[in-house]
Amino acid sequence: MTAPFYFDESFFIHHGDASFDEPEHVLPVWFVPIFESEADYFEQHGAEDFDEIIDATEDELLDLTRQPLI
Repeated sequence: MTAPFYFDESFFIHHGDASFDEPEHVLPVWFVPIFESEADYFEQHGAEDFDEIIDATEDELLDLTRQPLI
C-alpha cells in the first residue's frame, strides 16, 4: 500500500466533517500489485530501500502488465 504520491498532499488528505461523525483526517491508500521478486526484496532490504526503487521508476505501477522492477 502507498499514498497516492502522484498528487500534492492537499489532494489525498481528506479533512473530515465532525457533524457527520467523520474522523479529523483520512488518508486514502492505493494497493499496488507487486511481484514475488519485489516482495522478496522488500522483506530483505526493507520499505525504505524499496520505496527508493519505486520513486526512481517511470513505470506505471498500477499497470497489471508491467515488468518486475527487481
